[in-house]
Amino acid sequence: MNNKIGVGVITCRAENRFKECIKQIPPVDELVIVNDGPEYPPSIYPSNAEVIQHSKNKSVGISKNDALRYLIQKGCKHLFLVEDDMLIQHEKVFEHYINAAEGSGIWHLNFGYHGPANMTPDGHPHPRQIVEYEKGPAIALNVHCVGSFTYFLTSVIKAVGYYDEHYVNAWEHVSHTMRIIDAGLHTPFWWFADVADSYNYIKEYASSEVSSVIRKDEAWQKNMREGMEFFKHKHKFYPTQIPDTPQPDVMNILETLEKNYSRKVL
Repeated sequence: MNNKIGVGVITCRAENRFKECIKQIPPVDELVIVNDGPEYPPSIYPSNAEVIQHSKNKSVGISKNDALRYLIQKGCKHLFLVEDDMLIQHEKVFEHYINAAEGSGIWHLNFGYHGPANMTPDGHPHPRQIVEYEKGPAIALNVHCVGSFTYFLTSVIKAVGYYDEHYVNAWEHVSHTMRIIDAGLHTPFWWFADVADSYNYIKEYASSEVSSVIRKDEAWQKNMREGMEFFKHKHKFYPTQIPDTPQPDVMNILETLEKNYSRKVL
């Protein structure tokens, strides 16, 4: 049985941060690094990694697609995308996410605790609901979709496709997860799934919200506005105006996902 685990690390103009991120990636079957900014010294890269160096800045979405295509071409079944401001804290993080997907039948999970989204004012994780499973780790359902650490089963990408490259550093991960929701493979919008104790396995680089290359300047604001308009064109609502789903309906969807897609793969 093919259970190859592949990891794509996305970096851009953050050499020091990248060095911290990459040294904490546990051993996996395939590792690819996509550098969407100026070249780093060759010595910075692990010897077992494939490096995709962009000749010019292209965007987070394009970078993630490059990583996904490489990993799928290499025959990976389990795909993880890690942005360079994520720091792995536990060597079993990838297996933990896969086990959670096995038990829940949710084969796309997003780490929910990067930045202030899904956090209390004093900085503690604040999921909307925790759902327990007999056959795997509990799932946290979060209000906001955060895309700095993401897991996919390859079949999810084959079902819905890659990130839409029209977006530029804004909304691409939200729109992509929305497509997975529309395909019946994920919990509803405003109920985004993560492993319940993911904060014990992953943390963000100190002050990564402040040090992010994607600054909240005029260009960022323009990308946000244009991305919202394109999101509405694709999904009929602005991302901030998508109707909520009542909790009993969410529970029914979770039961359906577990019944139809839960299975042991590792």
